[in-house]
Amino acid sequence: MSRTGIIISGVVALIVLGLLCIPRHLSSSSRPPTLIPATFHASLEQGSLVLRGSLPNERSKLTILDQAHTLSAKTRMRVIDQFIVDKQVKAAVWVDQVPQLLPILGLMAKRGSIIIDGRSLVVTGQVPGHREKAEVLQAMTPAIRVGLRIEDRVVVVPTTAPTSTTVPLSALQLLLNQVLAKSSIEFEPKSATITTKGQMVLDQIIVVLRRAPDTPIEIGSHTDTVGEAEYNMQLSRRRAEAVKQYFVSHGLTNPFTTIGYGSTRPLTHGSQQPGLQQNERIEILM
Repeated sequence: MSRTGIIISGVVALIVLGLLCIPRHLSSSSRPPTLIPATFHASLEQGSLVLRGSLPNERSKLTILDQAHTLSAKTRMRVIDQFIVDKQVKAAVWVDQVPQLLPILGLMAKRGSIIIDGRSLVVTGQVPGHREKAEVLQAMTPAIRVGLRIEDRVVVVPTTAPTSTTVPLSALQLLLNQVLAKSSIEFEPKSATITTKGQMVLDQIIVVLRRAPDTPIEIGSHTDTVGEAEYNMQLSRRRAEAVKQYFVSHGLTNPFTTIGYGSTRPLTHGSQQPGLQQNERIEILM
């Protein structure tokens, strides 16, 4: 074979080799890496604040740790950092809200935890009173704004025994439940103004509450699931406060705590009108 023939054969062989190998190489290198979701888990364990989870960058980690150490200085908890920072972790809007959620654990009596899986925020623990419970719910607001579903598993466990009364509190609570089961406390639409019918129901409740003048009372307000979550939260708080002011203006001296739950605790999840009306309610708890 001539020298020219040899050269042409070599060029053809290189072209064929390139067609076989180069596209395969490009397809593998251009494939984007699979991202994993960010997670967060903070818990109180034997006097320590343990932080776990997967975060997308060091900045997020340092911001969370800075708030954790601020909380530690107030509560004398030891901070244990078990975070994993990985570029393969997907960025998430809720990560920037975590520092605002950590003070929730400072309100817990003994044990407590905050878990975020990217879709929901689960808060578990015990608080010593209704005021602390209201503060926990208030602290969850940033999570609601970024679209996390709230799971409130915080319970009130008083550190002191409730004030004794001549009538068992369980019996008075039953009377309150019976009043509210017959007639709900009504408001003007999208307003904190109590209707005349709603005032009549409150007057019945006042008769019951006068039998336990020193007992702490929680006024919990709930809205339906229609509309923005933040608007519903603010509306429920104003309605709870309106009920408290009505009680105080009629001479009740109980320690009242007002809590706006917004639309986070629906009784039904349907979209029909009866279900929506059932979700929009006031609860009176002793």
